[in-house]
Amino acid sequence: MDKKKELMNHAIHFFSLKGFHQTSVQEIAQAGGISKGAFYKHFDSKETLFMEILSRYNEELNADLSSPYLEEGLDEKQIFIRKLEMEIERTVTNKEFFLMVFKDFPKDSNAQLEKLFYELRSSQLTVHKNNLLEAYGEKAQPFIYDLVTILEGIKREYFFNLIFLDRQVDAKKLAGFIASSIDAIVSQLGEMEPVLTDLPSPLSPLEENFLNVEEKIRMSAPNKDKLLSTLQLLREETAKDTPQQFLIEALWLYLSQEPQIEKELLHLKKFL
Repeated sequence: MDKKKELMNHAIHFFSLKGFHQTSVQEIAQAGGISKGAFYKHFDSKETLFMEILSRYNEELNADLSSPYLEEGLDEKQIFIRKLEMEIERTVTNKEFFLMVFKDFPKDSNAQLEKLFYELRSSQLTVHKNNLLEAYGEKAQPFIYDLVTILEGIKREYFFNLIFLDRQVDAKKLAGFIASSIDAIVSQLGEMEPVLTDLPSPLSPLEENFLNVEEKIRMSAPNKDKLLSTLQLLREETAKDTPQQFLIEALWLYLSQEPQIEKELLHLKKFL
C-alpha cells in the first residue's frame, strides 16, 4: 500500500471515531509513521485529504458496480438488485464515517467541497440512471428522470434509517424490496405520462457531460484505465485559457474509437 492511501485509511479511522474537527494532522501523520511536515508532501491540507477520501469512495463504488464479474450468471434485473445490495452493504460498513460527513463537516463553508459534493451526486445520479435503463430497457427511457428521482428518494429514507437511526436491516432483503417497488411502478408506466424531463444540476453542461462520459466508461467500456486517463487529459486541456487544439483533437480521436461511449461523446462535443 502506498503512503498516500495509508494516510487516507488512517484518516477515515480517526474521522469516524473522533470527527473531522477533533482529528489533527499530527495524529494522522503519526499513525502513518511520518512527520507532520511529510504529511503535506501528500496532501495540501486536512480538507484536501477529506475530499480525496470522498472521491476515492465514489470511484471504488462505481468500479465495483461496473465489474464484469458482477454480471456472471445474472439477468438484468438480478444485476440491478445486486448493485443495490452492494450500495447498501457499503453504507452499513461505512456508516460511522457517513455520520461524520453529514453532521461534522462544514461543507457549506467550503466552496471546493460543495462543488465536489455536487459532482459526486451528479455522478451517482448518472450511475443510477444507467442501472435503471439496463434493468428496464426502452420502456423506462421516457420516464427515466422520474424513476431516478423515485429511486433516490427511497434510498435516501432507508439510508437515513441505516446511518442516523442505526437500524439493522438485511441488505439483500432491502435491495429486493426496493427493486420490487420499482418493478411495480414500471409495470404501470403505460398508463402514465412523464413528469420530469431532466434533473437540475449545479454543474455546468460541460462538466455534467464529462461526468456522463466518465460513468459510461466505468459501466461498460473495455480498457477503462486508458480511456479514463484520456478523458481526464481532455477535461484538463479544455479547461485551460489557451487549450491546444491539436491535443484536443488527438485525445478526442482516441476516445471516439470506443463504440460504447459514442452517444455520450456526441452530447459532450456540443459543449466543446
